[in-house]
Amino acid sequence: MFDDIKEKIKNKKLVVFGEIHGTKEIPEMLSQFFSELAKEEDFDICLEIPTEFQNNIKGFFNICEKNIKNSDGRNSLEYFRLIQNLKKLNEKHNRNIKIFCIDMGLNILLDNKKNLQNIREEIIAKNILKSLSNKKTFAILGNVHASKKIINFPTIKIISAGSILFENLNDKMFSINFSPKKGQFFNFGIKNIFEENDESFNKNFDYTIEVDYTTPCSFLR
Repeated sequence: MFDDIKEKIKNKKLVVFGEIHGTKEIPEMLSQFFSELAKEEDFDICLEIPTEFQNNIKGFFNICEKNIKNSDGRNSLEYFRLIQNLKKLNEKHNRNIKIFCIDMGLNILLDNKKNLQNIREEIIAKNILKSLSNKKTFAILGNVHASKKIINFPTIKIISAGSILFENLNDKMFSINFSPKKGQFFNFGIKNIFEENDESFNKNFDYTIEVDYTTPCSFLR
C-alpha cells in the first residue's frame, strides 16, 4: 500500500488525508507511512489543531484531556504518539519535518451556538496554503474538510477546505480517504462506523485506503 501511495504522490505539492477522527488504527497507519517516507525525503505536516497551539502542541492535548466526553478524537493518545514519532524521525534521518497547526481558535470551535462551518473551511484552507513550501506537505483532516468536492447536506452546503485547496492547486494536490469497513470510533462518545461511512463519499477523493476494522482511540491520562 505504501509503495502505491508514494508513486501516486511523487509530483504533488500537497497531499490531503481524510479520516474519521477518534480511531486507534488510522493515526498508527499514518505514523507507519511517515516513518517509511522519512527514509527517502523531507516533508511537512498540517494537523487539525487550533493555530493558538502552534508553539505548544502538547498544550492542546493537556486541555482536551480534562474533558474527554466533549472530545471529537483529535486529541487522542494515538495522535500524540504520531507527533512524537515525527520528532524522532527528524533526529533519526536528519530531517526537518515541521508541524503546522491550521484549525481556527479553540474557543470559537467550542461555541456550538454559531454555525461557522464554511468560515472554518476557508480558514483551514488558507492556513494550509500559507504553510506550503518547496517540500511536499501533508494535511490530516476530518474527511468532510478533506473532500475535494463541495458537499450538499439537507441543511447546509459545505464548501470544504479540500475543494478550496483543489481550486487553488489543481493537479498539484492529491487527496486520500481512509474508509473503515466496520468497527467503532470516538467522537463525543463511542459510535459505530456503519452509522457514518458512505461508499459514495469516497468519490470525493483521488484514492481510498480501506481499513478493515477500527477501534475507539485512547486518551492521555
